[in-house]
Amino acid sequence: MEKLPIHQVSFPTQHLLASTFLRFQEHYESPEFAGKAFDWETFMDWYAAGRGSFSYMTDWTGFNVPSRVFVPFREGKFDPLTRKESWLLSLFENVADPFYVIGTYDGGEEDLAHEVVHGLYTVFPDYGASVRDCLSSFPLPKFRAGLAKMGYGDNVIDDESNAYLLTGLSVGLKGLDAWNVRRAKAALHALFTARFGLDLRKRRDQLSLGSLVHGHRYEP
Repeated sequence: MEKLPIHQVSFPTQHLLASTFLRFQEHYESPEFAGKAFDWETFMDWYAAGRGSFSYMTDWTGFNVPSRVFVPFREGKFDPLTRKESWLLSLFENVADPFYVIGTYDGGEEDLAHEVVHGLYTVFPDYGASVRDCLSSFPLPKFRAGLAKMGYGDNVIDDESNAYLLTGLSVGLKGLDAWNVRRAKAALHALFTARFGLDLRKRRDQLSLGSLVHGHRYEP
């Protein structure tokens, strides 16, 4: 496969990563703020109320957004932007839409395959549709509720289900709908291999995803 319209931005620390992507990511998939413009203070108060403290910078280790998420930021709906938000926007001002952006940090490379799978789900609409058809064959109510409890909005549950089932479950999802999860995993792996020629059950093939994306480095 040639290079994909997926761009990886890597950061030296988890804090820099999360503080750069927070509003982009939550505008995309937050159960409370998806599709809305919001300021930092409003989000921080809401997040801390639900978690007991503002732990966002250590809770999330990988980020992913489609290029359409940048539009309201460019239109000024999120002003004032932070310096890091402005930097991320400027990085892609000459990149043609549509594209996908994923964020990782040094030491969090295990998240790369998960985030690239999100990109593939979006940049190949036929693949995304096949994933949704596949998932509809398996009752996963507890699994889907577990994703919602983790903080994902309804609009990305199928996308997140696919990424977690292909690249590894978080602790909060293990044991939920176990029988159907095993069946769904097998079907999704078969679908992915047929579509992209890679078997993500193999560590080698997971690592090879990194060679398919455009790499960028955070520069303060």
